[in-house]
Amino acid sequence: MHVKSLLFLFVGAIVTASTGAVVAQTAPTTASSTKATRVPQPSRPSWNELSSAQREALSPLAGMWETLEPDRKKKWLELAGRYPRLTPDAQKRMHERMGEYARLTPEQRATARENFRQAYELPADQRQEKLQRYQALPDDKKRALTEQAAKKQTPPSPPTPETAPAPAPNTK
Repeated sequence: MHVKSLLFLFVGAIVTASTGAVVAQTAPTTASSTKATRVPQPSRPSWNELSSAQREALSPLAGMWETLEPDRKKKWLELAGRYPRLTPDAQKRMHERMGEYARLTPEQRATARENFRQAYELPADQRQEKLQRYQALPDDKKRALTEQAAKKQTPPSPPTPETAPAPAPNTK
């Protein structure tokens, strides 16, 4: 999964925001959780404790459900409660987006959450305008924006022995 998917999630967030639908978000990743592998503690409800309707609605998240924090599960369960009222096309689209979300790395999820947050800070008419301007762009311009976003996402490489600064001389 790469920046193009993040861009899709951002555009999806704008579309969702402009239509008034609610999309669940997860808690921001802290610096300490990105540096060390953290084994999340299971929280309730577990996947097996969900109703069959909730499991159907949240099926793209089945593999990661046990790793979600309680407040994130609550948000997803709220979304699952609205799932039966969606049209079949909207249900399919929701599952596709949930699947894409589940495949993102924690860092990509944090970026998607930030993009979503920023999109919701705009009034609905401005979100719609930005979406329409983006959709009107030629494909090469969209690719350029994707590449520009990728550059912002790429962390600097750690120094190699060839590029590392020389140690300071010992002056004892």
